[in-house]
Amino acid sequence: MERRQKPIPVTSTERELLQKQKKRYEEGTGDTGDWGKFLGTITLLGLAAAGIYGLAKASARSQQSVDVQCSECSEKFIMAISSHSDRAVHTVCPYCGAELVVYLE
Repeated sequence: MERRQKPIPVTSTERELLQKQKKRYEEGTGDTGDWGKFLGTITLLGLAAAGIYGLAKASARSQQSVDVQCSECSEKFIMAISSHSDRAVHTVCPYCGAELVVYLE
């Protein structure tokens, strides 16, 4: 079992805002989970929105894989996923090496 890290210090105002956003995310996506899963997903999506990573398009191929189109070079590739994959997954394009965030719906 992986040990949990020490809590991140946040003010009561920041905590309230984060709790509201987590609730909106869960209501909007139906994806409920712990704080670690939520923060990991939102961090990846935020980095993609900020232009640090490209946001790649994905379409389901099967329950174990998705077709991904790279947002940098437009090449398509297959990415394996597990049933335990988070909603947002970090990967690298095998063609151009771009770091991508794949949003799994």
